[in-house]
Amino acid sequence: MQKAVARLREAIAPLVTQASQPDEADEAAWGSRRGDALPAELVRRAERVARIEAAMQRWEAQAKAAAEAERQHRAAAEAERHRTGKKRRGKAPTPGQARPDDKAQSNLTEAELPIMRTNNKGWEDCGNAPVRVDAACQIIVACDVRNAPNDTQQAEPLAQATLATLADASSELPTEESGATEASPATLAHGYDSEAAGQALET
Repeated sequence: MQKAVARLREAIAPLVTQASQPDEADEAAWGSRRGDALPAELVRRAERVARIEAAMQRWEAQAKAAAEAERQHRAAAEAERHRTGKKRRGKAPTPGQARPDDKAQSNLTEAELPIMRTNNKGWEDCGNAPVRVDAACQIIVACDVRNAPNDTQQAEPLAQATLATLADASSELPTEESGATEASPATLAHGYDSEAAGQALET
């Protein structure tokens, strides 16, 4: 990002100079009616610089928050060792850096979707969008967009979201003769299969 900003600023400089010349001519010919539209190339590069700098600011804020959380965690661990009289094992950890890594990356289009590892072992600007669909009417009753490529972690959140949707719709779940809520069957792709997901759905 730092190299990209420098490269874009270098490209913007001559465009600003070129833009000033017709501006002066327009000012003389049209006065206040000339408008202030910038050349498309300049607008495009200026907007990209703004997006990159905003991403860099987000990374800096995240790095500072992570460093502060780590500092608090280590302080709590040190206080616990002092209380119990236990000694630290090994070397003392180095303090975390409050600045982002030079190779940190960010999705400049959708900041909430970090660059995600995909099934082909590569990285893509994308998200994972799991959905829950009613089998009878094919109506989407729950959906989400996450940056976790592994579907096994999405089974329980989707189930909770489904129950929330039914509650919002004042839809009562079927009950058994004993009065207990009847279990609702769920058909999921094999990617959702895990022991933890199965237990969560059963619960």
